Amino acid sequence: MSVVVGAVFSLFGGLLVVAGVKSLFTAVSLHRNDVVPVREVPKADPPVEFDGTAEATTDDGAFEAPFSGEESLYCDVWMEAKSRHRTDVDGVEVLGGEEPRRPSNTEPSWGLVERDDVRRRFVVREGGGRVVVDPTDADFEVDDGHMGETVLTVGEGETLSEAVRERLAALDDAGVEFDCEPATWDREEEAVRYSEVRLDPGEPVHVAGAAVQSQPEEWGSPVDATVGAMDGERLLVSEGTESSVVRKHYVQFVTGVVVGLGVLAIGVQALTAAGLL
Repeated sequence: MSVVVGAVFSLFGGLLVVAGVKSLFTAVSLHRNDVVPVREVPKADPPVEFDGTAEATTDDGAFEAPFSGEESLYCDVWMEAKSRHRTDVDGVEVLGGEEPRRPSNTEPSWGLVERDDVRRRFVVREGGGRVVVDPTDADFEVDDGHMGETVLTVGEGETLSEAVRERLAALDDAGVEFDCEPATWDREEEAVRYSEVRLDPGEPVHVAGAAVQSQPEEWGSPVDATVGAMDGERLLVSEGTESSVVRKHYVQFVTGVVVGLGVLAIGVQALTAAGLL
């Protein structure tokens, strides 16, 4: 048991440290690049960073998030199914065919079974400047916590409501790259819950690593340019302003390294006790 605990803690601690260091690199990169006004984005050399307010485009509009029904510009959807596993009297899960040494019971747990996201072009506005963002090759950081906010729970033996099915069908008709089939998201034989992470219209947003893809040729266009990711790179779209995003990544760095090293130390200690180190 010490070997398993040591290996798990060591791996988890190492992953936390690596994630913290990556957050530090992101924070430094964002801090070093200057934020330009949205109106100056068409004339700026890539990579471009800018702040503004997220809005729907005139052509595409916002969409209804499938499980909450809220108007969104980006939505990351998670579905978890409820299952039960055997535990011993101390609450430790009994794995495989191993028999518990003491009487066992069962404990419920939620496991991820589906995840997908909905994304479409949106506008970032600042003052009189308006830029369309192409999110095809973008990573989103939206502050709704890990796996977002639980917006819907469906009990065992129940199915998705007609309203949810209609929203899934509407997304299918919109041609977004999202698995809109109700069969994918409906599990009548299990209790399931759905969580969403959303970027909604009117929220502040920071865009980093952008390159101008096109500019309107006609005079009086409602937007100044369309931007997307640089060739071979990823666009970073974060909820908030540059200062708040940089601060968040510094906090993630400190938290990840401190907690990660603590967990790693526990794992190393367990492996040492087992005679492996």
